[in-house]
This record gives sequence, C-alpha cells and structure tokens, in this order.
Amino acid sequence: MKNCYLLLFFLVGVLGYAQNNTGLKAAEERLDLNGNWRFNAIYGEGSNYNNIKAQKEDLVIDNTDEHQIEIKGDWIVATKGERESRFYGASYLKHHFSSLQDDASVTYIPKLPASGYYEAFVRFPFAINLNTKINIHHSKGIDVQFFNQRTRCDEWLSLGIFTFEKDKRTAIEITSDIAVVGVSADAVFFRPVSNQKIAQANLEKKTIFLSDFDDSRWDNLKVPGHYGMINEFSNYTGKAWYRRTFETPAAWQTSPQKRIRLKFDGVYHIAKVYLNGAFVGTHQGGFTPFEIDVTENISLDNHNVLAVETDNNALVGATWNWGGIIRDVTLVRNDEVRIKHQYIHAEPDLKTGTAELHLKIKIENSGTTARTLTVNSQILNEKKVIQFTKKVTVPANSMSEVVFTGELSSADVELWHFDNPHLYQIASTISENEKVVHELKDRFGIRKVTLTKDNLILNGEPVRLSGYNRVSDHRYWGSSEPQELIDQDVDLMKNAGANFMRIMHGTQNKKLIERCDEKGILLFEEVNVRDLDNAEFTAPEYPLIKSWIKGMIERDSNSPSIIGWSVGNELSDHYDYATMMMDYVRALDPYRLVTCVSNTGGREDATRTTDPNSNVDIIMHNLYPFQGTPQEVISSIRSKWPNKPVFISEYGVKLNGITLDEDREENSTWNDNFRGQNDFVIGTSLWTYNDYRSGYIGTNIEENRTWGIVNAWRQKRKFYSRLQKETSPVKDIDVVFHKRKATITIPIRARNDFPSFTMKDYQLVWEFINDEGEISVRQTQDLPVLHPENGVWTGEIPISVKNKKSVAMHIALLSPNGYTRFKKNIDLKKPVAPKVTAIVGGKNSARVYFEEVAGAKEYFIQFQNLKGETVTTAKTISNYITVDSLPNSSVKAELIAVNGKGSESVMVNLTRSEQELPPVIWDAFIRDNRIVVGYSGELNDEAYTVRYGTSPLNLNQEITTYTKGMMTIPIKESEIYYLQIQKKDSYGLSNWSPVKKIN
Repeated sequence: MKNCYLLLFFLVGVLGYAQNNTGLKAAEERLDLNGNWRFNAIYGEGSNYNNIKAQKEDLVIDNTDEHQIEIKGDWIVATKGERESRFYGASYLKHHFSSLQDDASVTYIPKLPASGYYEAFVRFPFAINLNTKINIHHSKGIDVQFFNQRTRCDEWLSLGIFTFEKDKRTAIEITSDIAVVGVSADAVFFRPVSNQKIAQANLEKKTIFLSDFDDSRWDNLKVPGHYGMINEFSNYTGKAWYRRTFETPAAWQTSPQKRIRLKFDGVYHIAKVYLNGAFVGTHQGGFTPFEIDVTENISLDNHNVLAVETDNNALVGATWNWGGIIRDVTLVRNDEVRIKHQYIHAEPDLKTGTAELHLKIKIENSGTTARTLTVNSQILNEKKVIQFTKKVTVPANSMSEVVFTGELSSADVELWHFDNPHLYQIASTISENEKVVHELKDRFGIRKVTLTKDNLILNGEPVRLSGYNRVSDHRYWGSSEPQELIDQDVDLMKNAGANFMRIMHGTQNKKLIERCDEKGILLFEEVNVRDLDNAEFTAPEYPLIKSWIKGMIERDSNSPSIIGWSVGNELSDHYDYATMMMDYVRALDPYRLVTCVSNTGGREDATRTTDPNSNVDIIMHNLYPFQGTPQEVISSIRSKWPNKPVFISEYGVKLNGITLDEDREENSTWNDNFRGQNDFVIGTSLWTYNDYRSGYIGTNIEENRTWGIVNAWRQKRKFYSRLQKETSPVKDIDVVFHKRKATITIPIRARNDFPSFTMKDYQLVWEFINDEGEISVRQTQDLPVLHPENGVWTGEIPISVKNKKSVAMHIALLSPNGYTRFKKNIDLKKPVAPKVTAIVGGKNSARVYFEEVAGAKEYFIQFQNLKGETVTTAKTISNYITVDSLPNSSVKAELIAVNGKGSESVMVNLTRSEQELPPVIWDAFIRDNRIVVGYSGELNDEAYTVRYGTSPLNLNQEITTYTKGMMTIPIKESEIYYLQIQKKDSYGLSNWSPVKKIN
C-alpha cells in the first residue's frame, strides 16, 4: 500500500438476507424487535440540564466564596468568558496546565446543614480541555469524572447523587491530569435529596430488568430512536432504560443445533442487556454493531422480556450525544454453523474487460462437534454468471475460512461508477447432506481505483471530485436516521454535486452505506476517534478502538462506495497510534486506502518523521482559515510529502445565522485554489452538508450548528444553489432563444479544473413553468460523451410556441442516474404578486407570512420612515419577512416578489403589538404518533407553548416545554392537526404564530 500506485476495487455487501418479522426460512429466521418500547430513567442516574435551576434549598458555591474554596496553583480571575461563553456570577477562574507535573486545582467545600444524600452539580464557561477531571470527595471515597469543557457551557451539569457527612470532608475538586490544556472553574451546588427518593431508586436498580417489573407508566419510545424524542429527555445525559415484551414464532421449536442471537446495529454509547431477568451481555461504542447469544436465556413457550440499560455519557467533539437504541434490533435464529462473514475483492482488467475474483468466506461452528459442509457461492448479475463449490470440515467451537478465486468474462463485467453504480449479488450457502444450513447474500460492485502522486484514477480516468461531510443528525430523528431521511439526504447531496466524500466521524448507519452503493458516492468511513486522551481509551494498544475498527470493516467491507478507511480525526501526538492502527486496518482489509484525517500536516513542527502523513495512502487534511491561507497550507503539505495526493477532507466556514438566506461567497474563493492549479488536490469535502445539533460553544440558541447547505430540517439555503454550481463539471448552460429553437452552449471544465470528469450518457432536460407553478412542457435530449478535453459543447433544442405564456424556463444537465449536474432558471416574465397569509405584530416590529409564487426568486418589503425615506428589507427566499423598528404603530408597506424580469407587489398594513413576535415554525409533521415541531429561538427564551387540535377553530389542547429548537407532542391517530406556537421570555408572553396545518 506504500507503492506510488495503489490498486483497488471492490465489492460490497450488506447482510441483505433480512426477512420480514416472523418470516421463516430454513437458512435463517428473524424476528424484528423494532417499534415501540417502554422507556424511562432511574432518578439520579442522569439529568436534563434544561430543567435544572438553582433553588433556595440548594447550596451554591461560587469561585468568589473564599471561605468555601481552596485554590492550589496559579489560577487567574476572569470576567469575560472565552469564545463569548457565559458563566455563573461576576467571574470565574482559569488555569493553563503546562505539564503533567502541574497539580493545580480548585476545590469547593460546602458547609452542609446535615449529613445525607445530595445531588452535586458543576458549572463552567468554555475551556480548551476535552477531559477536565473532577474529583467528588464523599463519605464512601472519591468518585472521578471527566468533562469536555467545550460543550454545555454555563449549564448546571449533574455529577450524581452521593452521601455526604456534615463533619467529614466533602468537596468537589476541579483539575486536570493531562497537559497543555486550559481548565475553567466557576461554580458548584449541592441539592438535598430525600431518603424516600433514594430508597425508590435503589429498589428500581435491583428490579428494573426483571420480567415482573411494572413498566406500565413508562413512556413509549420508538426503536430505532433516541431520548430526545421525548421532551423531558431532550437534553438528557446519563443512563436510561428500555424494556420490551415479545414472543418467539410458534415454529421456533427447541433444537440442539440451533442458536438464537440478539443483534443490535447501534446503541449509544454503552449498553447492558438483560433477557428474562438475566444479564446476557454488554457493549461499549455507540456506532458499531454487536450480537449476543441468548440461546440459553430465551423462552420459546412463553413471552420474553428484554431490558436494555443505555448510557450516553460519552461526549465527543461538537456533535450531539444522541442516547439510546439508535439503530435496528433483530432476533436471529440459525444453525450452530453459519457464514459469519464473506468478503469479495474483484479486480477488473481495464484492457481485457475481465475481472479477477477473490472470495473469502468465514464459517463459524459454535457447536460441540465438527461439521462437514458443502460451500456454494454464486455471482449473480440478473442471472448466474459464475459458481464456486468446495467441501470443508469445521472443527467444534472454531472458525474456518474458505477461499475461492475465479474470473468474470468481459461480457459479464459492468464497472461501478458514481454515474452508473451497477451492483452484483453474491449468494453463498453452506449445506449438510444436501440440506441448506445457512445462506448469506451480499451486493458488490466492480471498480478500480488507482492513486498516483497527483491523481485519483477511477476505472482508468483521472478525476477530481467533490462532496460533503454529512453529520449523522436530524433534529427529530437524531442519529437514528430512518430510510426516508437517508434517501432524502443522498438525493440532496448528489444533486449538489456529491461524488466523493469523507462522510464524517464514526461508523455510519449501514442503510446510508447501502444507499451510497446504489446511488454512486465514493466514501471514506472513519472510526469514532477524535481525542486520544479520551478516558475510554487505553494506550498504547487501544483495544476498544481496535474493536470498533474491526466491527466497522467487517460490516462494510463489501460496499463499493467505500474506497478507504480513516483511523481518527484531528488527533494530537498521534504518530505511534496512527501508524499502528493503519497497519491493523491493512491487515483486516489489504485492498482499500487507509488514512488518518489530520489538521497538523501544514504546521512548521510537522515533519516526515513526526507526522503520520508519512504512513497514509492518501493525505486527508481538514483546512480552516486559522491555519493560514489555503495556498500556504497546501504548499507546506506538498513540500513535505511530494509523492502523495491530497484530499481536503473538511473545509468551510460557519454561517452567520440560521436563515435560509445564508450564503458564503468565500466558498467560491476557496475553490479557486484548485481550479487549474494544485492538481495534486484530488478532491474536497465541505463541512457540512447539514446543520447539526450540538452543545458546543458558539452554537445558536436552537442548539444547531449552522454550517450546512441545508438546515437541520433539510430545507435548502441559498448556499445550496451556490454549491450546486461550484461542484459541477460544467461552468454554465448558456441559452440563446430563436424563433422555434434555442442554441445551447455548455463550457466544460478542463481536466485540471475542479471538479472534472467525463460525462457519459448525460441528458439535457428543460421545463417551462406557468403562472401556477406547474410544468407546462418538459423535454429531454441525449448528449454525446462530454470529455474535459472537449472544452465546450454547442447544440440546439426545439422551443414550442406554447411556451410564450410561461413565466420561467428551467434547464438542467442530468447524469444517467438522474441527478442534477448543473441547473439554470431563466426568467421569461415578471412574477405574479405574492399572496399574504398572515401578519403578526411584535414590539416595534411585525412579521408578514405569504405564499411563494411562480417565477419569484426573492421577496422583500418596502415602506417609508418618518423622514420620508424608503426603507427596504433584505431579500429572502423564505415565506416570511420580519420588519424591525417600525416608525409608527401602523405602517403601510409593499410586499414585493422579484425576478430578473421585474417585480409585482401587494400592499400590507404592518401593525405593532405590546407583545414579542412568536417563534418561527421551521417544520412540522406527524411521525410515530407524535407531532414534531421545529421552531426558532432567541437568547432570553424561557419556555415554548403549542396549542393544537384537529380543527383550526378549536385548538383545545396545549403543551409547554423548555426544550429548545424542537418539541414532540404525543397524539392519537389522526390524519390532520392544526397548531400554533407562543414563547415566554423575560418580557412575558409573545403573540401566537399563525395556525399551521399538519398532515
């Protein structure tokens, strides 16, 4: 893999032999355990900081309480929080730990009124430390916890409930056992807890996993799902419990040669599993799958009770710790011998058109006797194209590997490509006495990737490609990601030019990988390692990380979309770790690229002997403005590693706000660094495709980080349109109209431009849009093969006389799998006037809501102030406009729709109110017997109320929550609801928003 040229290709897979619920087959039987589970948490095992406010009975100690704190070392009193973070009181303390010998600390010592149980809380502003150490001194010893001080700043965070004695040392000590980090110390408080609550909690801990435990008052929570689908758990961190009762299918009779296993595709972050009152297994790592053999614990005659304790205390980086059973749960029954894994490597010969196959099948025998089996594997491409057969004897309690090699003829080979993601199937069986014992089906694709010092070569063509980092996040679904969300995201990314990307940190949902296989996106998948000082990890061998890597690779090793693995993101002092772990990956998968995503390669202190870029197959660099200009960083990297191509695995800038009108012209400037220069930069991946929830400093009040071309609800920003053009292999589509035809000119990006690749089987598609926004005419035309070397393509398209009545023409370049590669909207007439739906007043302000109209590109409001001057609001692509600083209590204004041909307007009367404006509803929909409402927020917001009902004239139900940005409302089955929202802040109650219909 260190050669200048690296040959790759692959196959793909997915445990595609999933059967419906109780679907029974001889090879494997499955029971789907998704759906509604019972959910709750035990008092004291976690907390939702949204709901924590210091009360009169609480003992609060600030850093200024000199008689109750002990300071060791040189701590600085600060009155301004770093990165604009807030803090408790007038000041806080901060210290930089410069060495491992630095034992500085701040210790808070309360004056307790009595001995007993107390819940302890800590609060801090931003500090650079990801693992600030907190020692809790209580009557039974010292409890040690670690906190990331970049997240959840200025919130009361629970340390747990402890027994503290009045006359013995009680203390909370803040320090660090790692060096070159900053730590902040602000305030703590102690809250007395009644003996009754503790007794109840202790009883629940002993019985919660038992079959006869009463969970009838618990919440219903969907699996896959997460805590935050319930408002009370929106910001919950800690342990929480799931329970489910199920019965096995009647046909599952006891058999000495059958095994039954529980399969979890992901539980964040630690899972402890109980079945029928017995502990059956545990797993640590929220994104990797695991299975537990429950043959001895399951009942085939009676109902079974499955209980799972989940713990989402692991906070890593700036993304959210979506807690719970976030991916599928399945009960699987099969023979003691099974195909544990199959792996296919298919190497195409681009000259002859043939493909050489290498297939490895691992067979597991968990029984007590040896088994002699016939292994049969078939490669299918609509029909069988090749078959392998071999006999093997698998000893008891062991694993055997069967290897097949062969060749596909040129007639049977169709290469996988991002524009033509052709998939094959491999079906393998093991049989005994001519009876199939187990079967496994996977998909794979045939492709070849070659690296030179300057190029990524796909199937023989040098390509420069672009893509996105997609954060596994949605404000309702969190990281549980149903198929509908995955499908939507892949389509949106592909239509915005995504062909190659580093997807993000962490093992991805298998359904996402499969969708990229089907739709054509090249991927690097990465283990969830962002900080080697994480208390979970054990140097120098890092066994937990190795288990995550192995689980990721074994699950996804057949996916053609994945061309490489990454062993971490933006690590420090990681040469030894990265080198060792990349070698470990190469042993598991010798045919894919391996890297460690870095942001250090451009630094002066990064050298060939100290930086793991020397050992990667491809340099993947996260590039941000604080490192220097793009050219400075890229040149520095190239000077040290002149024989390695570079992929910009992250680049981007945080948006200024949350609106859909956000755009960043800087993106075009950054891409200019790769157009016609720095040819060794073979691709880029923007941070990010989507906004994502975060507790990280600098996140907006709705708890979303605004980096995306779409927001957290998948609504397109102006930024999306910019990226759609920036990531196109063509520069423009120029249209010149004639009498009954139009001349089309398409300038094609050159080979050293960015992005660039050959376009084969592409189409030109054009539509004419009438005043109602409907498509009146749609036509297509096939295009010849367009090479980067062609420079320009010119042709003609027919234009119908009917189109003279149209308001706009949309023309697009489409890939053979139906994705937009360039889109242009041409205004033919000015738009019709917008239609106002509601006007709501606020203090010195008003908000106008309206329906979008055909042909309009933007909207704005115009009025005159007291000086007679014309005031114009910023243009928007949204369906509402907020007007601030109204000069009078009532103002006449124009709401104007505009495009390139002109504008139309409607008069509106803007009236102020004594109340604030309500939140904006970003999105609202019904899923899982819940209304999901996404809404805006501001700094002083204290609570949000929604009133709702099945009639717009009778909103007879109401719910109030402290949850920021999103709430859910449990409902009975109904097709349609209506709702409106109001907020409470330090000024009182706002007005209500307009009534919104929810389907």
